[in-house]
Amino acid sequence: MLKDKLIALRKKSGYSQQELADLLSLTRQTISNWENGQSAPTFDKAIELAAIYHISLDDLADNRLEIIAQEKTKKDLHVLQALQGKTVILDCEDFDYMLNSYNEKAKVLEVTEEWIRVAYTRGKSNAFFKKETLIKLIDTRAIHGFMIVEEAA
Repeated sequence: MLKDKLIALRKKSGYSQQELADLLSLTRQTISNWENGQSAPTFDKAIELAAIYHISLDDLADNRLEIIAQEKTKKDLHVLQALQGKTVILDCEDFDYMLNSYNEKAKVLEVTEEWIRVAYTRGKSNAFFKKETLIKLIDTRAIHGFMIVEEAA
């Protein structure tokens, strides 16, 4: 049923009823009514919900389709947090998260639940021998792996 899907999708995404209501410019009570089966989203709000949850409108509306999802849980970042201060090569989800090249070394400056902040050096444009240090924030979910690099003394 739609109400069960709405609950599962909201919890999987980690939103409270109020947070979802804020995203949709609605009241928390409206979200509660949807999840209790007392009312249903309008077509335009169903489109917004599908976009928020990254599913098709057909999947949202199809009563034959069951959503099986786990609630968003706190991430275990102890391994990434242990990288702070170390030089690494990151394996990232897509090219947008890569630095300059596949094997680019980066120093891990900070790790939070959502982001890893790294610094890396690249050749300065229009200057053959000059280098510049850049900082990049990378979504922790985009990191598939890493290799710690020993720096030459």
